[in-house]
Amino acid sequence: MKKSAYENLWERLNQAFTTAPADAEGNPHPAFMKYLELLYSPEEAEIMQHMPRPVQFSSSQDIGEAAGKSSEHIEEVLGRVNKKNGVLAMGNFFALPPAPVLLNAHVFYPEMKEDDLKAAELYRDFFIEGGFYKYYEGSAKGTPVFRTIPVDKAIEEGQKVLEAEEAHEFILNHAPEEMALVPCPCRTRTEKMGIRECKDHFPVAACIMMGPSALHFESIGLGKRITREQAITYFDEMNELGLVGATDNTITDSSVICLCCECCCSQIRGRTRWDNPDAMSPSNFYPVAGEDCVGCGTCTERCFFKALTVDEETEKAVVNPDECIGCGVCVLGCPTGALKLQRMERSTPFATGRDMVRIIAKENRE
Repeated sequence: MKKSAYENLWERLNQAFTTAPADAEGNPHPAFMKYLELLYSPEEAEIMQHMPRPVQFSSSQDIGEAAGKSSEHIEEVLGRVNKKNGVLAMGNFFALPPAPVLLNAHVFYPEMKEDDLKAAELYRDFFIEGGFYKYYEGSAKGTPVFRTIPVDKAIEEGQKVLEAEEAHEFILNHAPEEMALVPCPCRTRTEKMGIRECKDHFPVAACIMMGPSALHFESIGLGKRITREQAITYFDEMNELGLVGATDNTITDSSVICLCCECCCSQIRGRTRWDNPDAMSPSNFYPVAGEDCVGCGTCTERCFFKALTVDEETEKAVVNPDECIGCGVCVLGCPTGALKLQRMERSTPFATGRDMVRIIAKENRE
């Protein structure tokens, strides 16, 4: 039986290092196929089935030759898809989007549109109930896509800090020059669904998109350009509120800095709500309480991971390193300044995004 354009499109998307949502037998997940039909019209899918794997750009002429259409027609159709955040575009070159763009296409903007709730319901079916979150968060073998990124002021003075380990140094010296604030898709989704648990604690806020990601969202009107200094200020403000800083599990080539909550975030929920302890790589730090700790419990309340408790005998905060990701949110909220992050070697980010993608793609197909 001849495959439909949507089935062929799924096969293209499945070539991404994250793969594409599938059922227990490895076939296209029914809810995800409905999601593709919601996002792309038959005319759009007919063209997009001829595009290479995600993030591999191809000219409108090459796509047109494969699809039997003129390059002008390809540019018209894919230009329209780009405006609704369904493909990436650079002039007359186009690419299928990566999973973070594809799966969140309806929630990078705050206003409610016609298909947003239906898309959110389908997302819940294939992403949460169908278990695709494990591939979104890392590889089948547990290699994380994201890493925790604390700030220097949470780290005890004199501790060894390596290249790009803390947020300020990373943003100033390793992140791409182009940066833009884009509404957090995770909290936007739960906000639209009316189920956001952190509504009284955190704003929807924004992700800090970087490099080509920043340029993409800015080009379709969903991003607000900022400087490196503004990115640092924004990161610090959200950290102080209690949101966890995270970025791609690489030293360079990162595309985003997320500021995550425990109830909405598609990365952190692997640890806090689902069965994926490898959802985010911890930093090489963990909190230690000094002698001036008064056992007030503020740190335990700020920790999403229940990694901190107050010892009944010593009346001081103690940490379970196996649960702690080393974000430093507890340190920033300590009223006496008794907590500081100390070094504990336990993770190493990839040197580049290409290295990470290659390893995760290999592990997902073994």
